[in-house]
Amino acid sequence: MKQEIPLVTVIIPVKNGGSLLRECLSAVFSQQTDFPYEVLCVDSGSRDDSVDIIRSFPARLLQIDPTTFGHGRTRNLAIQNSHSPFVALITQDAVPDDTAWLRELIAPMRENAEVAGVFGRHKPHPGCIPSEAFMLERHFANFGADTTLFRIRPGPEGWAHYEANKPYYRFFSDNNAALRRSVWTRIPYRDVEFMEDQLWGADILEAGYIKAYAPRSVVRHSHNYSPLTQARRAFDEARFHREYFDSPHLPGLRALLREKLHQSKLDVRRLMSDPNESSRLSKAVLTLGRDVGQGLGWFLGDRYELLPQALVRRISQHHELKGDAGQRGAHTSLVEDVKQTYERTLAERSTLGTAGALARGVMASYQQYKQHGISRTLLDVRRAVRPPPAPDRNWWDAEQYRYIDPPPRTMSLGTAARQQMDPAHLVINWVVPPFGRGGGGHMTIFRTIQMLERMGHTCRVYVVDSGGMASEPMRLQAQVHEWFLPIRAPVFHLEGEMEPADIVMATAWQTAYAVRASTCAPVKAYFIQDYEPAFFSIGAEWQLAEDTYHFGFYGLTAGPWLEQQMREKYGMFARSFPLAVDHDVYYPEPGLKGDKRRVFAYMRPHTTRRGFQIVALALKKVKERFPDVEIHIAGSQLPPSALPFAFVGHGILDFADLRRVFSSCDVGVCLSFTNYSLLPQEMAACGCPVVDVDVESTRAAYPEGAVVLAPPNVGSIADEVCRLLEDEPYRQRQIAAGFDYVRELSWDKAIVHTAEALKAFALHATGRAKSGAQSA
Repeated sequence: MKQEIPLVTVIIPVKNGGSLLRECLSAVFSQQTDFPYEVLCVDSGSRDDSVDIIRSFPARLLQIDPTTFGHGRTRNLAIQNSHSPFVALITQDAVPDDTAWLRELIAPMRENAEVAGVFGRHKPHPGCIPSEAFMLERHFANFGADTTLFRIRPGPEGWAHYEANKPYYRFFSDNNAALRRSVWTRIPYRDVEFMEDQLWGADILEAGYIKAYAPRSVVRHSHNYSPLTQARRAFDEARFHREYFDSPHLPGLRALLREKLHQSKLDVRRLMSDPNESSRLSKAVLTLGRDVGQGLGWFLGDRYELLPQALVRRISQHHELKGDAGQRGAHTSLVEDVKQTYERTLAERSTLGTAGALARGVMASYQQYKQHGISRTLLDVRRAVRPPPAPDRNWWDAEQYRYIDPPPRTMSLGTAARQQMDPAHLVINWVVPPFGRGGGGHMTIFRTIQMLERMGHTCRVYVVDSGGMASEPMRLQAQVHEWFLPIRAPVFHLEGEMEPADIVMATAWQTAYAVRASTCAPVKAYFIQDYEPAFFSIGAEWQLAEDTYHFGFYGLTAGPWLEQQMREKYGMFARSFPLAVDHDVYYPEPGLKGDKRRVFAYMRPHTTRRGFQIVALALKKVKERFPDVEIHIAGSQLPPSALPFAFVGHGILDFADLRRVFSSCDVGVCLSFTNYSLLPQEMAACGCPVVDVDVESTRAAYPEGAVVLAPPNVGSIADEVCRLLEDEPYRQRQIAAGFDYVRELSWDKAIVHTAEALKAFALHATGRAKSGAQSA
């Protein structure tokens, strides 16, 4: 090979490689490629002639202490010692089948920049046990005869398909695989004892990358395990599948053995019909023994949590249980867990409460046993009585506290920051707080992202303090699609620095601290939907929230009142956009009003700015004056005892259900003491006249008369609702005024304000704004 910078580093972990190691190296160095490559062998204490064999080839040799070996850890170390853009992974007992192996393995990544990893096909060594050969043939036939790309489709349906077909999606074998080193720097192998390759295959798919199968990249790789070794290996496979993938399917022993015996029957039939096969009978017996051993191993490994740890260690070939597996496997005894759980419940609930909880638990377990069987029930009971895990981090590790100190004044952009900025095609990193179904602020964020993407801008979403959310980025994106709107933007957990961008956007006070500390973009902006200090009593959180307005960010505000506040009070370069209405979703739906008059109220006890107590007491007065009025509540799931009157609770509704509720009600109440919100516009668009609170922010937002503004006290709000109920001409005038107000509101128009603001921020930050432009 020429002394050039290699395109590929072939990595081979070695320990007592024997004759196959020489055969493997010979085949690797015989590859015919149109690119340079190198070979790196990592030896972990071989006692045979493996090191001498390696040194007889022009390969790099890295020697490590055998006690430090780990399948994921050692491969990470080897990749760290490579500098090629691509890394090929093979083992000492896997021999490339021809001189095109490496070229075919790397091809999918050279052809498609989104492919993060590739795995190739395995075929048996000469002399392989027939059942092993048949198994390899069946396994790789599932992936087809042509190059196959694996990716999780965006959205809930794509994630559901992935969840239902995980074994097919996640397969990745570093006996014959390659990866893109730039992706590995973000997603290294996990430091686990077993299945590090399949975990990596799942990790890259769940992060939004593509995995490829290259059927013409073939190695010879198989094992002639004894029935006992096969059983122990199957035990470990099932144990780690349960540990990391936790499939709910738990086949019973009879079902497993029935399946394995059926497969043995087919394998033996093929074996006995082969006229070139000698010693058919002994191999048939071995095939049967291996298949039965595999079934027993899977059965026990799938239920390893029910077994004593001493027995697990005795059966397992990976008895040291290092890495993640060791951390998860080091459980206390079942008796000790039950005792601790009983004592903890006794302290929390008293003797009577503990007895009640125990009785309910027994009944629930019995019902589960009837539905799912004994194995699933025992596993769930075993997990339920374990002590709760320690929190991932303490409160002072939240983003706003971790980055409480301002960055140094000399802080410059990261080395990977984008150098060219096109204001018409911006790249924007959005930093958002954790989200859940029904969040109005997140809806506005994701709607803005969706519409900016349609205009040609590129967005990414980073979630701060997201420990309680789904760990997989593609699942996070699917939840955005399911709960809010479909977006192209990937959704990541914020862990370290973000990808280079033109603008990095804070969206809540907690996110502003992480944005201030970031060096990913030259422009730092703040998507401000509310005056967030007012969410809190005067104190630490009030001060921490208010401080973020002094960070020097560009401000993009919801409505003119916030823009004025940011300009005049904080000297911020600010622009605003109007909150709007999606008229394809919110419109009067006829035929829903009944004989009884109905009042709708948006109520969230945990959101102080919504004035929960004032609304509740005002509606109590309304109910006293109009006993037949139905009160409909949405925004949170409230028990009947939460309010001093009877009501119809809707919980958190989707768009269509909200439209139906709005259309069916005669009056709507939606208070916001800090800044106006989306719901009054959406209610007005459905023909429901709205009562909001009369404060400075709402007076600045609504045209006069479009919304009924009541002084912020119980009696005034009750009076305005009652007036709308008893004065039909007045109510009709308010309906017409509401229609006039929202008719001209549209998100298409609102996004123009947003896009122009982002362009102004970009030009101002780069000094390309025209002289005389607004600067404060």
